[in-house]
Amino acid sequence: MEFFQNADGQLVIWAAIGVLVVLGILVINNKMRRVAIFGVHGVLGIAAVFVINLTMGGFGLAVGINALTMAVAAILGIPGVIMLYGLTFIL
Repeated sequence: MEFFQNADGQLVIWAAIGVLVVLGILVINNKMRRVAIFGVHGVLGIAAVFVINLTMGGFGLAVGINALTMAVAAILGIPGVIMLYGLTFIL
């Protein structure tokens, strides 16, 4: 029993703290994965807007690249990018 108790049960307390830290890291890792996926989708959306701007810029259909267009591209994906160009065409 001396293995589980070290100076009034401190080993058990440190083991519990270690388990909580590992579980906390796993939870944070899962949330950070969602943030990273959102960022990747945003970057890919902005890349799509940039490529489309290169081809459609001659026709007067160019969408500005900023935080709002990145958010729309990240949340809505390709339909969002198409919507941006549709709004540019209409307005």
